[in-house]
Amino acid sequence: MKLSDIKNGNLSAEWAEKGYELPKFDVEAVKAKTHAEPTWVHFGAGNIFRAFPAAILNEALNSGKYDRGVIVAESFDYEIIDKAYFCASVLSSGRSPSNTCSS
Repeated sequence: MKLSDIKNGNLSAEWAEKGYELPKFDVEAVKAKTHAEPTWVHFGAGNIFRAFPAAILNEALNSGKYDRGVIVAESFDYEIIDKAYFCASVLSSGRSPSNTCSS
Protein backbone atom coordinates (compact mmCIF):
# COMPACT_ATOMS: atom_id res chain seq x y z
CA MET A 1 0.00 0.00 0.00
CA LYS A 2 1.16 3.49 -0.80
CA LEU A 3 0.27 6.87 0.68
CA SER A 4 -0.85 7.96 -2.79
CA ASP A 5 -3.54 5.26 -2.59
CA ILE A 6 -5.12 7.07 0.36
CA LYS A 7 -4.90 10.38 -1.46
CA ASN A 8 -6.61 8.91 -4.51
CA GLY A 9 -9.25 7.06 -2.47
CA ASN A 10 -7.96 3.65 -3.55
CA LEU A 11 -7.73 0.71 -1.15
CA SER A 12 -9.65 2.50 1.63
CA ALA A 13 -11.30 -0.74 2.78
CA GLU A 14 -7.93 -2.51 2.87
CA TRP A 15 -6.39 0.24 4.99
CA ALA A 16 -9.39 0.25 7.33
CA GLU A 17 -9.22 -3.54 7.70
CA LYS A 18 -5.66 -3.20 8.96
CA GLY A 19 -6.81 -0.70 11.61
CA TYR A 20 -5.74 2.57 10.02
CA GLU A 21 -8.10 5.50 10.46
CA LEU A 22 -8.31 7.36 7.17
CA PRO A 23 -9.32 10.97 6.64
CA LYS A 24 -13.07 11.39 6.27
CA PHE A 25 -12.61 14.67 4.39
CA ASP A 26 -11.46 15.46 0.88
CA VAL A 27 -7.74 16.16 1.36
CA GLU A 28 -7.37 17.93 -1.99
CA ALA A 29 -10.41 20.18 -1.34
CA VAL A 30 -9.04 21.16 2.08
CA LYS A 31 -5.62 21.84 0.56
CA ALA A 32 -7.16 24.06 -2.15
CA LYS A 33 -9.35 25.98 0.33
CA THR A 34 -6.38 26.49 2.69
CA HIS A 35 -4.29 27.85 -0.18
CA ALA A 36 -7.06 30.15 -1.43
CA GLU A 37 -8.27 31.38 1.99
CA PRO A 38 -5.75 30.63 4.75
CA THR A 39 -6.93 31.24 8.32
CA TRP A 40 -4.28 29.68 10.55
CA VAL A 41 -0.48 29.89 10.49
CA HIS A 42 1.35 28.01 13.23
CA PHE A 43 5.05 28.53 13.98
CA GLY A 44 6.83 25.38 15.09
CA ALA A 45 5.70 21.87 14.20
CA GLY A 46 6.97 20.09 17.28
CA ASN A 47 5.48 17.25 19.26
CA ILE A 48 3.07 19.46 21.20
CA PHE A 49 1.64 20.81 17.94
CA ARG A 50 1.21 17.31 16.51
CA ALA A 51 -0.33 15.96 19.71
CA PHE A 52 -2.84 18.72 20.39
CA PRO A 53 -3.69 21.42 17.79
CA ALA A 54 -3.15 19.14 14.79
CA ALA A 55 -5.23 16.35 16.36
CA ILE A 56 -8.05 18.78 17.17
CA LEU A 57 -7.98 20.16 13.63
CA ASN A 58 -8.09 16.63 12.21
CA GLU A 59 -11.23 15.91 14.26
CA ALA A 60 -12.80 19.20 13.11
CA LEU A 61 -12.05 18.36 9.47
CA ASN A 62 -13.38 14.81 9.85
CA SER A 63 -16.62 16.07 11.42
CA GLY A 64 -17.09 18.84 8.83
CA LYS A 65 -16.89 21.60 11.47
CA TYR A 66 -13.92 23.16 9.66
CA ASP A 67 -12.90 23.27 6.02
CA ARG A 68 -9.27 24.43 5.96
CA GLY A 69 -5.93 23.12 7.07
CA VAL A 70 -3.11 24.83 8.91
CA ILE A 71 0.03 26.31 7.39
CA VAL A 72 2.97 25.32 9.58
CA ALA A 73 6.20 27.32 9.53
CA GLU A 74 9.24 25.72 11.09
CA SER A 75 11.71 28.19 12.53
CA PHE A 76 14.37 25.77 13.83
CA ASP A 77 17.86 27.13 13.39
CA TYR A 78 21.07 25.72 14.90
CA GLU A 79 22.38 29.27 15.41
CA ILE A 80 19.44 30.02 17.73
CA ILE A 81 20.10 26.82 19.70
CA ASP A 82 23.84 27.51 19.95
CA LYS A 83 23.23 31.08 21.07
CA ALA A 84 20.66 30.04 23.68
CA TYR A 85 22.93 27.40 25.22
CA PHE A 86 25.97 29.70 25.13
CA CYS A 87 24.06 32.45 26.93
CA ALA A 88 22.60 30.01 29.44
CA SER A 89 26.08 28.72 30.29
CA VAL A 90 27.45 32.27 30.62
CA LEU A 91 24.59 33.36 32.86
CA SER A 92 24.72 30.24 35.04
CA SER A 93 28.48 30.65 35.53
CA GLY A 94 28.00 34.12 37.02
CA ARG A 95 30.01 35.77 34.25
CA SER A 96 28.81 39.02 32.76
CA PRO A 97 26.83 38.44 29.56
CA SER A 98 28.26 39.92 26.38
CA ASN A 99 26.32 41.71 23.67
CA THR A 100 25.75 38.28 22.15
CA CYS A 101 23.45 37.31 25.04
CA SER A 102 21.48 40.54 25.19
CA SER A 103 19.86 40.44 21.75
